[in-house]
Amino acid sequence: MFRLKPLAALAIFSSLLSAQTVVAQEEELESTTIEAVAEESAEADLGPVEEIVVTGSRLRTTTYSSISPLQIIDAEFQKEVGVIDASEILQNSTNAGGQQIDLTFNGFVLDNGPGSTTVSLRGLGANRTLVLMNGRRLAPSGVEGAPSAPNISLVPRLMVNRYENLLDAGSSIYGSDAIAGAVNIITRKDFDGLELQIFSDTPDRNGGDSSTIAAAWGFNNDTSFFGIGVEYAKDDNILYADRPWTNECTGNVEITESGEIRRQDLYYANIGYPDVGQCSSLSLAARTFVPGTQFGSIYYTPGSSNGGWPNFTESGTPVLGVAADGNGDGIGDINFLDYNLNGAPSDLNSDLYPKSESMNVLAYGEITLEGDMNVTPYFEAMYNTYEVNQNSGEGQLFPDVPALNPYNMCNPNQPNGVDCGLAYGEFLDSPGIQAQWINTYGAPASFFRDVLGLSWIGGTATGPVPTLPIVSVRGDRNLVDVEMEQARLVLGVTADLPFLNVGSLSNWRGDIAIAYNRSEGDSSRYGVREDRLELALGYHSSTSTPCENDLGVALAADTDGCVPVNMYAPSLYPVGTVTGDFGTQAERDYLFGSRDFNTVYEQTLVTAFVDGDLFEMPGGEMAQLGIGFEYRNDDIQSNPDAVARDGLFWGFFSDKGAFGDVSLNEVFAELNLPLIADMPLLKELTVNISGRLTEHDYYGENETASVKVGYRPSEPFLLRATWGTAFRAPNNRELFLLGSTGFTNVFDPCYVPETAISGDPNDPNSGQYNPELDQRDPEVLANCRATGVDPTLANNGGFNTFSTEVSTGGSLTLNPEESESYSFGFAYEQDFSNKFDLSLGMYYYSVEVENTVIEPSTGYIISDCLYDEAGTGASAFCDRISRDLSDPTDPRIQLMDLGFINRDLEKARGIDYNVSFSDVIDIGVPVDLDINLTANRNLERSLTFTNADGSVDYEEYQGEWGLSEWRALGQVRLGWDKWSFNWQTRYLGAVAQDAEAVDAFSDAFTASDTCLGPPDDELCRDYGETGSYMVHNASLFYREDNWQLGLGVRNLEDKAPPLADPTEVLGVKARPIGYGYDVFGRTFFASATYNFDF
Repeated sequence: MFRLKPLAALAIFSSLLSAQTVVAQEEELESTTIEAVAEESAEADLGPVEEIVVTGSRLRTTTYSSISPLQIIDAEFQKEVGVIDASEILQNSTNAGGQQIDLTFNGFVLDNGPGSTTVSLRGLGANRTLVLMNGRRLAPSGVEGAPSAPNISLVPRLMVNRYENLLDAGSSIYGSDAIAGAVNIITRKDFDGLELQIFSDTPDRNGGDSSTIAAAWGFNNDTSFFGIGVEYAKDDNILYADRPWTNECTGNVEITESGEIRRQDLYYANIGYPDVGQCSSLSLAARTFVPGTQFGSIYYTPGSSNGGWPNFTESGTPVLGVAADGNGDGIGDINFLDYNLNGAPSDLNSDLYPKSESMNVLAYGEITLEGDMNVTPYFEAMYNTYEVNQNSGEGQLFPDVPALNPYNMCNPNQPNGVDCGLAYGEFLDSPGIQAQWINTYGAPASFFRDVLGLSWIGGTATGPVPTLPIVSVRGDRNLVDVEMEQARLVLGVTADLPFLNVGSLSNWRGDIAIAYNRSEGDSSRYGVREDRLELALGYHSSTSTPCENDLGVALAADTDGCVPVNMYAPSLYPVGTVTGDFGTQAERDYLFGSRDFNTVYEQTLVTAFVDGDLFEMPGGEMAQLGIGFEYRNDDIQSNPDAVARDGLFWGFFSDKGAFGDVSLNEVFAELNLPLIADMPLLKELTVNISGRLTEHDYYGENETASVKVGYRPSEPFLLRATWGTAFRAPNNRELFLLGSTGFTNVFDPCYVPETAISGDPNDPNSGQYNPELDQRDPEVLANCRATGVDPTLANNGGFNTFSTEVSTGGSLTLNPEESESYSFGFAYEQDFSNKFDLSLGMYYYSVEVENTVIEPSTGYIISDCLYDEAGTGASAFCDRISRDLSDPTDPRIQLMDLGFINRDLEKARGIDYNVSFSDVIDIGVPVDLDINLTANRNLERSLTFTNADGSVDYEEYQGEWGLSEWRALGQVRLGWDKWSFNWQTRYLGAVAQDAEAVDAFSDAFTASDTCLGPPDDELCRDYGETGSYMVHNASLFYREDNWQLGLGVRNLEDKAPPLADPTEVLGVKARPIGYGYDVFGRTFFASATYNFDF
């Protein structure tokens, strides 16, 4: 069953030769991380020895040892370097990888809903990382949709003892989901008397202050113990304006051919517009768009106009492709920065990090009753509340206004309306615009239209036409309040089972427990109701009369009380501030509604387990056996209100929630065989075998198994190897998420790009496709044709990004995921000197997951289908794109299916290193020195998919964002007398985007923004990479017998997160998020603890 592959061994050898910095650690419980691989022998002469259970095994032992690769993170040391949040601790461990979901994902649609954080080991995803608390799984928690993973934000901050990361397949020990491994959060149980703790953060800049206070009381005696702790935490929000790296518009980040990083936009200034600085994403509002006309958007300019639209000004000159200069001053009439939501006050005053408040109550206890069986009832209880308030910034609101609407500016039949065709004619005939035409083509626009008969130039009467006002409304869809609570109760009893001690059988003990988890989340978001807005604009009236429904359209009951809405009220068009408001309070009161959600997740877990010694092995050690049974039921009831269910917010997705439950029954066993001990060159040889049989409601019987081998040729040297399989049935989100739909912007490369459209009116093909200007790759054109689209006919005037409907939902036809993993390596603890301690460790791991369940994004589907190098359109994801092919000039995507799908294979390989050193240095006073280093080298992170035609789609991700080749964590502690100095450095290696996704070098008139190109300038491209990154934490602590005080600083150098172009890397303000880069900046912290001795 266990296989040592030669290539894997070669990979280890190669990595040792090429490693420039090997950072790791081994077994100091005071260190941030240790790896439990070396035994800490029990002292037989100190009386009864406490038996413990180590993560990765259910068997009791008297030594803290594990064959499994196990990383232990000491919460006390993490506190001493200023880190107490569980999500931050786990996401920044060297074993984590990929994009981690934290609270900076403000405004994103997340699996667990707003305000949730998760952890992903090995970059394999939160769904494949099992989270335990004190050895028992934590239930998923969150709100909206169907939460699928525990919310790490609910974990107490100051009541955790340590975090244990099991880094091989744990399904045979702990059940489904432990494909990447398991995180076991061990809470404190050492309270004796009353203890108070206070921890406070104060950033070097505004925003982000945090305070946590905890009180705990408990007692211990010979037969019982009890403890209870209460913790309260409050975090203030951080605005984008509070940090220099986010106090700006989302901007260009490009690199030139010579390696220079550029941000300044050159495109707009070189076609006559005022400078837009570095802003790359122009989310423009306070304007209106008139579909079907030759001009584009016209911008609100109170008191002036360069055409016939009162108080509105055209920004550009169609056909000429330059800024409109109606007054002839040589500068465009519109400055886009005055209309850009990106960088506007409402944007910069939204949250980089949201405000949150939490409370945790944790209690535990046990008592051993009199009698030979040592019957010990026990309990564990936890209750959490958590509130998050997020402001993601207002977006655009752009409803269609019917042609006959009495407020429509392009309805000449209403007092404030004009004929927008004639208004455009006034624009073309204005002196400044005529001069621009004459300078370019030698004649004014009217000559080409009236003399040459080119009617498409426009400027003639159109009568009433519909319009599309594009505005931003204060408080629209940007504010969400989340309240969560979680209750967890474990009741159990352990007892010795002397009646099983027959023959060689001995030390048998049983444990039966029931664990109940219940999480409930409520969310409320506020915004404009689309159904009310449509009624108020006259959508359902044959005469476009606001609030009239003579067409008999079925409407929700709460649309009564309609108030006519004027989408051209000046208050909606504040130049400079951009975000405005409706003209009257009555309009606002009618249009605004609440989108509410209630999500309840319940998990019931019943476990029975017995273990004991079987017989004595050669060498004197006892063989151990454990047998158990487990029943689990997961039930989700995610209830949306009508607004969420039916998608009644304007431009917001529908979410129908999720309803369903799954039960499973499991039997499992573990056998530990210490085959040989205390022989020359065979100090120890231990084999651990475990297996589990799972009967699932939807997937029948499934088996998992594991074999682990530990071999010591001598006391200080341990060789170990593990092999295991794991099983993950689709979770309740993947099974029961009801069909949800929404709209998102999708770029369609099958449409003719703007650069491939001729714009010269003297050219008979003006406005048509010019193949000589088409820079699209041949495989893109081939894939478009193969999927039924002629990429030379699909033409939308160069505007190729469309608001597209997308759908997602669970499926009962998914296959379960199955994995195979193995690891091997060594651990060494020097024994040649008692003057210092030194330990080294390294192990190689490989995880292969078959039938991986993924939820593809729109970008993923477009890329996999239309950018596939084969050019055959055979990608399985092409079937997820539905088009209307009736008009070959406009084959618009009607729907994209983002539902879950099985992929063939996902793989992660790498090597973990660790080094630990301890010594006492005499510098006049004895100083205890502890150095601990851990590192991970990422060798492979890949996806494989076999398409319908048999072709294989293979993609590698190692070295890309979140999956750097190296991750490392180092710490140093110096202790003297009652003082200690603590230092921690976290390192992330350089990363780059996928080579296939790297843009070609170009100039500002084709694809880039910051380079003008030869002969006077270079070419450039979007920048999607960064070099290595390090942050340092330091602190000084003083301890007395019953109190301690510490002061420190995180991110000592005030290191900013790296820059990356927002079109290449997911982030905020061109700063990647979720990859381990600090967005807070330098932060000071203080910690105080006091123990009351009664």
